[in-house]
Amino acid sequence: LEYYCRGILALRQQHVEGAPSGPIPLVIMTSDDTHEQTVALLEESDFFGLSREQVHVLKQEKVACLSDSDARLARDPKDPAKIETKPHGHGDVHALLHTSGLARRFQSEGRRWIVFFQDTNGLFFRAFLATLGVSAVKGFAMNSVAVPRKAKDAMGGIAK
Repeated sequence: LEYYCRGILALRQQHVEGAPSGPIPLVIMTSDDTHEQTVALLEESDFFGLSREQVHVLKQEKVACLSDSDARLARDPKDPAKIETKPHGHGDVHALLHTSGLARRFQSEGRRWIVFFQDTNGLFFRAFLATLGVSAVKGFAMNSVAVPRKAKDAMGGIAK
């Protein structure tokens, strides 16, 4: 978190013509497993130099797990009478931005771009400005950056 917060602080020091004034927001999506610890770390670390108002922590909901490719519901290993649940996943961020009001707020503030990244790919912070620039120049509605990975790597991936 500190790495990302410091990166945002460094970006704000650079003036970009046409960019909204004020702090660059950071939205963090958590789950039941990480929410309290994330909020506590941010508060204990004084938001790593960001203002409290620019950091938004949104907790994703849990959904039922499937145990196999036949879509059988997985049972909770601690209580077989219960269905096992897991965080909803990356796609939940869009619904959370909408229901929290942040999407509308960012739009009313004149923000034209939003960058999503996974915490498992810290190197993306080195390339995202170039990616954003290409997207702006080319008029892309969406752009993705992927990194090579091996099966079972502890990092996100959307394409082979």
